[in-house]
Amino acid sequence: MVDSRVCPFCKEENKCEAHIPNNDCWCNHIKVPLELRELIPTEFRMKACICKNCVMLFKEDKELFLKKYSK
Repeated sequence: MVDSRVCPFCKEENKCEAHIPNNDCWCNHIKVPLELRELIPTEFRMKACICKNCVMLFKEDKELFLKKYSK
């Protein structure tokens, strides 16, 4: 079972609050690269958000991100 509060990469809390009515979550203000979204494991797609730290790491150092989190 997928926990929607957990980042599919680092397994830490993603701190997404988009599910809260009238909330302006950080995830609405950050561009998540398509290439990163394509790396989300199938069982997590459309079920759990990537955390801000993982998005930023991917943007800043894609190779390091892939080294840490690719299967």
